[in-house]
Amino acid sequence: MLLLMMHVTCLLLFCRFIIMNDKEVLKYEDIVLRVSDLDILEGPCYLNDQIIAFYFGYLSSSCDSHDILLVPPSVSFWLANCKEEALKDIIEPLKLSSKKLVLFTVNDNDDLSGGDSGTHWSLLVYDRSSNTFSHHDSMEGVNNSHAMKLYEAVKGFMGPTAKPNTASSSTPKGRMKKKKDVGATAKAVAVADAEPSFTECDTPQQTNGYDCGLYVIAIAKVICQWHSSKKKGKESNWISAIERQVDASLEMTMRDELLKLIENLRKED
Repeated sequence: MLLLMMHVTCLLLFCRFIIMNDKEVLKYEDIVLRVSDLDILEGPCYLNDQIIAFYFGYLSSSCDSHDILLVPPSVSFWLANCKEEALKDIIEPLKLSSKKLVLFTVNDNDDLSGGDSGTHWSLLVYDRSSNTFSHHDSMEGVNNSHAMKLYEAVKGFMGPTAKPNTASSSTPKGRMKKKKDVGATAKAVAVADAEPSFTECDTPQQTNGYDCGLYVIAIAKVICQWHSSKKKGKESNWISAIERQVDASLEMTMRDELLKLIENLRKED
């Protein structure tokens, strides 16, 4: 009931600004934030697509890595819900097979008419090194079926996880390939063709019914930082980094951090 009431409150705020002059506050890359978006951040409201898309864009430009992709919420939604024959057209521009990490948002909205009926966000992360999709849900289990739907839609498009053994191309002409060499090549091809796995990860849990979006962007931030620093040996994996850096305190601080970030970017603009 509390979750429903918070969602209704946010919708009422949104409608109020539709009626009023909802001025543009910031244009960051291809994302436009308006007064209504800032109002969402100032109150105990469920984050919308636009705020999460903005922060994903900010992370993408900040991490300076060509092998990480943060998929905007609108794209993740269509990947999970569009018809199979339309998937290829949406996926091809993303170049998923060239990315080491891909971060998707998951939402429980099934309304293809475009209505803002979702009430929960979570994060689905593909790691090429382990060929695994990891689902981080701050309300454990709530978005499992929606995450599985997105996983089923995209798992066949992630590309190979390992290259086949090509050592035979340098084998002297006429030389027979040893049996163990054939086995090694077959094993490499098997790894390359293996279907990605899906796992539900232990995730810090929210203490209210509306801050799921904050957990999504906080966890995404930690994963991007982990990837940038892992070669330096600072973290063995992003799970331990999340456990160390993400907790319920973000419910009290992160909205202000986002508002300050937006204000700073406005000054630089």
